[in-house]
Amino acid sequence: MRELFLLLTFIFPSATQPIIVQQDNQVIDCQAEGRPVITGNGADTGIVVQNKTGVIIQNCTVKGFDLGLLVADSSNVIVRNSNFSGNYVDDNSILDLGTWLPKGGVMFHNVTNSVIQNVTASNNVQGIQIVNGGGNTIRTNTTSNNRGWGIRLLESPGNRVEDNTANYNNRSCPEWGHDAGCEAAGIVLVNSDNSVVIGNTANFSGDGIYQGNTEARASHNNAFYWNTLNDNVANGIEATFSHDNRFIGNELQRNNYAFWLGHASWALVSGNFTNGNRVMDCRAENSNNIVLEENTFADCPQ
Repeated sequence: MRELFLLLTFIFPSATQPIIVQQDNQVIDCQAEGRPVITGNGADTGIVVQNKTGVIIQNCTVKGFDLGLLVADSSNVIVRNSNFSGNYVDDNSILDLGTWLPKGGVMFHNVTNSVIQNVTASNNVQGIQIVNGGGNTIRTNTTSNNRGWGIRLLESPGNRVEDNTANYNNRSCPEWGHDAGCEAAGIVLVNSDNSVVIGNTANFSGDGIYQGNTEARASHNNAFYWNTLNDNVANGIEATFSHDNRFIGNELQRNNYAFWLGHASWALVSGNFTNGNRVMDCRAENSNNIVLEENTFADCPQ
């Protein structure tokens, strides 16, 4: 019996043992390897890829860790068809959009030319983060019901965020109350220029899309196309202190403000549909050169 136990342990490793990728071009297929679910004890990181290229992570469910997946200092990595839900989560304080937070679902740090696709990352403090990385694609993922951010780009220019669902990313805090936003959002950009955010759904969150919040953290020359941003606590899109951004063909209904463009400049706001927003469709305090065309609202007062 002992020999059989040892054999089974070798064939089917402990579901609580984290995976450390050992070489370039390695394929980690948790289902094929007989450990489809990797469960932690509230600490550590479930899967780690560091200083590698060409790695594929697929068919994995990782939960119960401080961080589900960390990919660092790597390139040409593909993460797909996996679930990184139910890792670290907290609540009842205001998040700081621009600070280091290596907790929650998935984190890419200093990663380039990589893809996260068909991943679920819910019920964490954050779903997917790209930090100091460029040329990445975040496509067709579900990052809903996090107590902070669905998707965050931090110091990460030149990425593509496409066709993701990031609903119900909300947060409570003593200052503002239960589910009051507290810097939570479906999609967040901080110091992340030259990116495309297209075809995403970010409803019932603090903000739908939240970029900036100070002059030092603003993101510029981004394109926000055809996103659905409804029923958010604060704004459908907030883009303070930014310049040369394009907001085209988005749907923004029943938010506090559809657009908040304070201190922004040289923004194109074109072909957007707004309806039933509680305070105003568009506000742009202290802004300049805001171009409005063919929206369902005619003005964006300063």
